[in-house]
Amino acid sequence: MLRRPVIATALAIIALIIVLLLVSLAQEHKHLRSVQEELGRTNQQVVKLEKVIGSLKADLDTAQSQLKEKEAHEQELTTELEKTKKETYSQLAAAKEAHQRQFEAITNEATKTLSESEKRVADLTEHLKSISAQVEQATSERDAAQSKLTENQSQLEAIQNELAKVKEATEEVKAKAAELEKAANKANDAEAERSKLEAALDQANADIERLKSELEQQKATPPEQGNSVLQPPAEASPPPGE
Repeated sequence: MLRRPVIATALAIIALIIVLLLVSLAQEHKHLRSVQEELGRTNQQVVKLEKVIGSLKADLDTAQSQLKEKEAHEQELTTELEKTKKETYSQLAAAKEAHQRQFEAITNEATKTLSESEKRVADLTEHLKSISAQVEQATSERDAAQSKLTENQSQLEAIQNELAKVKEATEEVKAKAAELEKAANKANDAEAERSKLEAALDQANADIERLKSELEQQKATPPEQGNSVLQPPAEASPPPGE
């Protein structure tokens, strides 16, 4: 009798275990499906990544090829640079030597020129001293000449003042001479008029004397018969200028 409850319990436990297993199996199946779906998506991403990796690998190969070419070109450039550096150093050494010789020649020439210049400067200094002495003498002479010129200018101003006075007096004399000349012209005109008047007066006196003489002759001569009426004296001629 005791075995039946135990068996029933065991069966119940077994049934429970089976149910749990079924539930777990269902969950595992669902999880597996989800995993499979995720795996499919992952495979797709892997395919895409493989394509990208392939493209990157191709780019890497291209880059490596270009890098090798650049390394080869760089090696060529390095070789050419070394060759150019050697040639440049050689040319620089030759140019430096030539410049050194030229510098020495220029230095020697400059030293010679400097000596000549120093000698010339000394000569010029002596000449400058002589010129300075001449300038001082010329300055003294100029100052004396300036003083003399100032004195002459004073005398010239005095002479100019005198000349101005003389010129003014000359103008006055000229004015008086012009007035006198006008007066002389008037006097000459008056003298000419007086001469005319004197000539007319002389002519009138002569006519009067002539008439007096004729009148005396008529008084002294008896009158003729039939000529009882005296002839009137001749009409006196008018004085000149009338």
